[in-house]
Amino acid sequence: MKIIVLIFLLLPLISGIAALVFRNKRFAEYITFISSAGTLAISIYYLLFLLHFHSITLLNNAIIIDKFSAYIILLVAVVYFLSSMYSISYMKFAIKNEGLTDNEFFRYYLLINLFALTMLVAPILNNMALYLIDIELTTVTSSFLVITEVTEKSIEAAWKYIVIVSSGISIALLGTVLFYLAGNIHGIHHGVYSIISSLDWTVLSAHAAYLNKDLVKIAFVLIVIGLGTKVGLAPMHTWLPDAHSEAPAPISTMLSASLLNTAMYGIMRYFNIAGKNLGFNYPQEIMIIIGLFTIFIGVMGIINQKTTKRLFAYSSIEHMGIISLGFGLGGLFGTFGALFQMLAHSLSKPIMFYGSGNLLHKYKTKDIKAIKGAIYTMPKTAFLYVAGALTLVGAPPSAVFIGEFMILLESFKRSDYLISVILIILLISAFIAILAKINSMIFGVSKDESIYDANRLKITKDDFSITSLMPMAVPLILTIILGLYIPSPLKLFLNGIVRIIIK
Repeated sequence: MKIIVLIFLLLPLISGIAALVFRNKRFAEYITFISSAGTLAISIYYLLFLLHFHSITLLNNAIIIDKFSAYIILLVAVVYFLSSMYSISYMKFAIKNEGLTDNEFFRYYLLINLFALTMLVAPILNNMALYLIDIELTTVTSSFLVITEVTEKSIEAAWKYIVIVSSGISIALLGTVLFYLAGNIHGIHHGVYSIISSLDWTVLSAHAAYLNKDLVKIAFVLIVIGLGTKVGLAPMHTWLPDAHSEAPAPISTMLSASLLNTAMYGIMRYFNIAGKNLGFNYPQEIMIIIGLFTIFIGVMGIINQKTTKRLFAYSSIEHMGIISLGFGLGGLFGTFGALFQMLAHSLSKPIMFYGSGNLLHKYKTKDIKAIKGAIYTMPKTAFLYVAGALTLVGAPPSAVFIGEFMILLESFKRSDYLISVILIILLISAFIAILAKINSMIFGVSKDESIYDANRLKITKDDFSITSLMPMAVPLILTIILGLYIPSPLKLFLNGIVRIIIK
């Protein structure tokens, strides 16, 4: 197992360095693709292994891979694999249309691998402080990726991203310090004095009852604010639309479908400790409040959005709010639904960001009003884009529908009818707004009818290669299948994570 974990960590590191050192474009593309495929294979092995075992423990508990860790690793690995495939075609268009230089090309392949590595490392770290350091490293690597195509807007977005998220991590660090202090203040539990000097998740979770309750209350709020900044929870979300919009499409996908889940993972580890110490009502109420507010902000952003990638950036904010609400509602249905929604979001969002990348290369604009008649000019992408949009907004059969339905079911089970009504109204609003904008781009008619003349535009059926379309088609198929049937091993695995979080 040590060798497998070592290979798992070395694959993206070596492929990134090799891409920069050898400076061969084809080699950089395929070594990254091979690395991502190997990482995905190992992540699936972790899941299969942990179906029968409690956890994988290495280096004196410094590295622990339990079911929750392995699940986040899988979500990161899936998106890493899809983005490495899509990057092959995307970067060719970037060189052709945006004038991307060789240095920028090889820097991109170094950083995309390092970015993936930092996200893969985060869930396996047992120490809170090391986890926060790694989360900050994800900011460093991804901020340089945001400015791959160096423009004034991308530089501004990257600086905004660094300043806001780093400020959030500083707040999370303060929360972590308070969690540590909560274990170092003499406390009495059932007549026993206890001091817990540790920053390990496992130690604090096992001894949560002994922590100082007043400090834990404050610490958890700071953690939600701090790591919530990275997740994109409102009102700490302001960096997200700019960074997602200005980054290359494969990186926008990794930011949305991988990074946000990695940060949410950290919040839920603290959630477990706070719940065991204070009772789960306290952290759940906080997650419900911030979840509903985040959904509202995300939906308002969707309704008022005028560009493609910012549209789906606000959709990511909405989905993170839904996931937070699910964890806040708790119970089997709420927690299971939130976990399933993380998977659903990781499958649906690549379709939309990759499709937006294809639209950008075809129409040379992100402006929704300027994109018309895509069904005529790029029918394959248009079909996948529409189908992806339907899965993203929760139209059945789709994984998003199942996740949202289970969260709604939990709200009804708890008799939180006000929450149910608010959530339904917001989901319907997002549904209508996204599909209206997609309909305009795909089926809308431009005043200039010459855009539908394939001869004049030199459009062929091979306009976009398989490396552009497969990363959209594969997750689309998976999310539809999961909307119809959840395999028993996946149910067992997610039920195991539910027990980790709320017990």
